[in-house]
Amino acid sequence: MSLDPRTKLLILSITGISVFLNESIVVECLFTAIPVFLLLQAKEFRTASKYGVLFIVLLMVQLFVILKLPVTTGGIIYMFDVYIRKLIPCFMLGTFLIRTTKVSTFLAAFSRLHLPKGFTIALSVTLRYFPTMAEEWSYIKDAMALRGITASLIGFLRYPIRIMEYVYVPMLVSASKISDEITQAAITRGIDHTGRRSCMEKVCFSIHDALIVTIYIGIICMIFFDFLRGGVFP
Repeated sequence: MSLDPRTKLLILSITGISVFLNESIVVECLFTAIPVFLLLQAKEFRTASKYGVLFIVLLMVQLFVILKLPVTTGGIIYMFDVYIRKLIPCFMLGTFLIRTTKVSTFLAAFSRLHLPKGFTIALSVTLRYFPTMAEEWSYIKDAMALRGITASLIGFLRYPIRIMEYVYVPMLVSASKISDEITQAAITRGIDHTGRRSCMEKVCFSIHDALIVTIYIGIICMIFFDFLRGGVFP
């Protein structure tokens, strides 16, 4: 299933706003199930399973564990549980957008919306920045593992100074270097050209885009229906 970049950003925006207005677990499961399906379609099996299992675990904690805890402890755990669970669909859609969208396709799609050029360029640079940063992070972790330093919470608790010196400092330097390199590459490709840009990418809405947008509109209608009826869905 190939979706238009505009559709991906639209459903990400809808999810980011609607998921915090929703109080129904049923609707919340729908918000999570669709990104899982999209990631599986994109063959991102590890990412889909990781977020799917995390969502199920957090949901089970709310339904079965929190009720057996003291009120104060249960309230604190419930607050973190719910907010983390509501962010999971946003993280999945963001990952789906980044890993399945080429920068050239992204620029071709958003140039048709006649948005401010600075906004479009910022989004396209961000789209390229995170995968490069993740790759650099894996290199740094491998280098530190050779020195016997684990870039994890346990490693930070055991060697906080060494983690900051050997892991986070190189990470900050790499982040600055990568941002400069991406900016220079974009300028070299003529991203700041003031005239009309030509593009070899074919971007258009398909039946899949219409179906996904219709589903999300239906979910929004369910949220409003649930709100007006005073919580029909559990």
